[in-house]
Amino acid sequence: MRDFVVQKFHHFEGGDFVPGESLKEAITIFFAWAVPAFLFVLWVNRFYPEVEFYQAAIREGIGPNLWNAIGAFGMFSFAVAVMLPQFSTPTLVSRQILSNTYAIGCLTFGLLLGQWFTLLSTDSLIWWQRGLFGITSGVILIVVFLLNLFVWYLSFLLKDDAGKKSVFLRRMEQLYWLFRIPLSLSFAALMIVIFLSER
Repeated sequence: MRDFVVQKFHHFEGGDFVPGESLKEAITIFFAWAVPAFLFVLWVNRFYPEVEFYQAAIREGIGPNLWNAIGAFGMFSFAVAVMLPQFSTPTLVSRQILSNTYAIGCLTFGLLLGQWFTLLSTDSLIWWQRGLFGITSGVILIVVFLLNLFVWYLSFLLKDDAGKKSVFLRRMEQLYWLFRIPLSLSFAALMIVIFLSER
């Protein structure tokens, strides 16, 4: 069985899954969205903490519902693009949704980081509370960052730097459909379960 599976997937190479230079794009997008959001939170809490409009905007930006909904749909569209790699439309749709989801996630991360710095410096917390809060929330921030980066990674798998069909997708196109479709359906089913669990 193992030899059979290896034979069917032997045309994939490790480089097909490595972002390489494309990672610069993810870093640029991250800083373009996260840094202004972070500075906005610091500015609001320093100069206008009593303005409810600003505080409401921060709360709504941090809320995960938008990211969860769009992200689940983006991952579902990724499964469709992998299932039908010979068609360009599913790939284009999935790439755009995933890219936008990543940008929204970067914005949310910047807001979260700003709130984290603000709450960490609260005088009402004693030293051990600050330490506990800093460690636990720091771990959560790392998990949030990695989850959002995974969304970008899925979009990377669909297109190369020139905007053409990626090597990964061309390899999927060569994969026998009896393997490609179950893999895609399993991924899509997982995304539906995750989405429904967020309701």
